[in-house]
Amino acid sequence: MEKVIIIPEYIYEQIITEGNKRLPYEACGLLAGNKNQVHSFWPLNNHLQSSRRFFVPKEEVRAAERQIINKKEQVLAVFHTHPSTKAVPSYYDLQNHPTVDVAMVIVSFKHDDPVMKWYAVRHNDYHEVKWSIV
Repeated sequence: MEKVIIIPEYIYEQIITEGNKRLPYEACGLLAGNKNQVHSFWPLNNHLQSSRRFFVPKEEVRAAERQIINKKEQVLAVFHTHPSTKAVPSYYDLQNHPTVDVAMVIVSFKHDDPVMKWYAVRHNDYHEVKWSIV
């Protein structure tokens, strides 16, 4: 049976709100939970203030990871937005993805309705993973 990621509606709304709030720049953050269930969203500050890249210092990422571990969750995905392009990983996204153990979530704001995609990433290869809002 194919894996489906479950995202509560209120977390999906938090993700979209964060992306809108950060426009015209890329927003970024972490999605955490257990197995296929997302339980929390951790917005992070894009220190580049760029519409094409994001960067978060390691100390800030580690601080969020400690809070996630304290909640007995694990990082499921690194989230970022594409303010003006499709929700497809760029070469830069793939080159800078931290680990094969964590997925990549991209939300595109190219059109009026945001489009969110969840990807499993292995080196320079990726495939889309199904997800559902509950």
